[in-house]
Parts: sequence; structure tokens; C-alpha cells
Amino acid sequence: DSNDHSPAFLSQFIQTNPVFEDVPVGTTVTTVRATDKDSDLNGRIMYSIKSDSDPMRQFVVDQFGHVVVANALDREAIQKYALIVQASDQGTPARTGSVTVLINLLDINDNGPRFETPYMPVVWENTLKPEIVHMNHTSKLLHA
Repeated sequence: DSNDHSPAFLSQFIQTNPVFEDVPVGTTVTTVRATDKDSDLNGRIMYSIKSDSDPMRQFVVDQFGHVVVANALDREAIQKYALIVQASDQGTPARTGSVTVLINLLDINDNGPRFETPYMPVVWENTLKPEIVHMNHTSKLLHA
């Protein structure tokens, strides 16, 4: 059999269910599957994630097409991923196909409020009028 077919996925895009940012490392977020009409090595598929679509290596894909969380996620750093998963056959030369896996992260309340600048209020003793202290509430989460 000549290596005349590339691995093919059923669609170009897969949208996963949203994933909470505190999902444990090792969790499978989706499974991809490609087929190749060739036989023997020409039809044997290996999966990988294109490195420039996941430069921090947050995910891996195993030999069965399971897309798995490889490192702790942080929605405040990256809100969504568009992973390009490649399927390569073992022919010479190898042929490839790809699918884009879209993953949206859901926020958890993992960051407390912070003051914009150091806060050092002074209220003088024995003042005639009541003193009012004004406080500005800010949070990184409000701007995410």
C-alpha cells in the first residue's frame, strides 16, 4: 500500500465543554479521533499538539487521542485555548491532518481583592467634625 491518504478528522473544529481553571492535572478534556485509509504503517496514527498553539505546554494528547491537562491552568493568565492537534501517519514521508480544539476556561474565586496603592489611613484624635475614610475597592477579577 502506498501512503496516498492523509489522516482525517470528522470536523475542523471541536468545542469542548467549558473547563474550570482548577481542574486537576491529568483530567481528560476531550478525545479526538482521526482515520487514515492507508494500511500498515501508512495508516498507523500518532497524535501531537502543535507547539505554537500551546507554548506553555498546558495540555498533552496521548496515543488514543485523549487531550489531557498537563499543568495547572490559570484563567487570569489565559482565558481560552485553540489547540491544533495533529495526526501523523507512519509512512515515508509522513502525512498529517489536523483539528483545532477550542477550550474555554471558567473562573473560580481564587484571587482576593487588592488595594491599588499601599493603604495607610490617618484619623486624628479629638477632631471637631467626624472624619470620613474613603476606600476604593478594586480587584483584578473585575478587569479579567
